[in-house]
Amino acid sequence: MSEREAPSVYAEDEISLVDLIKILVRRKALIALVFAVCVLAGLAYAFLATPRYEVEVHVDKPFASELAALNVGRNGPTGLGPFSPEQVFGYFTNLLMSDVALQQFFRDVYLPSLDERERARSEEQLYEKMERAIKAIKPDAKGRNLFTLKVEADTGEKAARYTSAFLDLVARDAADKLVGDARNEIDLIVRNTERDLGEIRATAAKQRQDRMIQLSEALQVAEAVGVKEPQVTSGRLPAQDRLTPFMDGTQLYARGTKSLAAELGVLKAREGDDAFIAGLREAESRLRMLKAIELDPKTFKVFNVDGDIVVPEKPVAPKKSLVLVLAAVLGLLGGVTLAFVADFVTKSRREAAA
Repeated sequence: MSEREAPSVYAEDEISLVDLIKILVRRKALIALVFAVCVLAGLAYAFLATPRYEVEVHVDKPFASELAALNVGRNGPTGLGPFSPEQVFGYFTNLLMSDVALQQFFRDVYLPSLDERERARSEEQLYEKMERAIKAIKPDAKGRNLFTLKVEADTGEKAARYTSAFLDLVARDAADKLVGDARNEIDLIVRNTERDLGEIRATAAKQRQDRMIQLSEALQVAEAVGVKEPQVTSGRLPAQDRLTPFMDGTQLYARGTKSLAAELGVLKAREGDDAFIAGLREAESRLRMLKAIELDPKTFKVFNVDGDIVVPEKPVAPKKSLVLVLAAVLGLLGGVTLAFVADFVTKSRREAAA
């Protein structure tokens, strides 16, 4: 008997599809109310929320031809290698991804562009808002090897203006940094070259003084032994072992007083040793070329934009159609759920009262 009664107990707890439909019909006013509230809230958000416009640009390295002014004078005797597009672009991307660029943009561009109402907020809040609106993204390994910059603003014109201003700011600072490094490199080479030239000239002057001392002593010896003419004649060359001491100064007196006095007089009258220093003129030429190099950040580019910066016509947020669809779905689901809850609460109260 108990086994036959069990199904009836379960049957009482079960709710058929017809019962569900009856509940929805009874609570249709509540469902409609919740649905209407959600849809109205969605409409209010979609049409009253501040729209957000986005500009997305891709940046690439400059062309080699755009670096011609930067590389003038870096080839040839100067010993400076030309800058490659990858090197120059590296200066740009390093700043593009840095907080330094964001902070400078915030001070120089973003804050001055705000009205008095927006400036009423703290600078920390404004900076966080700007930081969320500007995103620099590294290249995707699976996609195009380009850096991406995304900038959001409450109008399309402002988004495009912020994008151009940010890229110009980063490009200017990158070019200045590159020129500064190049100038430091050139100045270092110039200082080292000038120091080397000074040392070479000082060494040559010292060697001339040493030679004059050698000639003076040899002249004294030649006069003492009465040697007036050179002991080596063009008609008969001496053996190598006899010529060596004659040339290296150990028996320099053998040249004779006339030859020694003539060379000594020339050395004393010499005003400089530059004409007798090997490689000096080449070094001076290199120094002049280094000093003649002129670097102007405005004469070369550090990046290229892949395409044009276009003012967006449609906002990226809020998406009105998507907001309305989600509001309608949420309202319907919320209304149905609330209808079942309300019906369950009402039924429980009745059973408790009975």
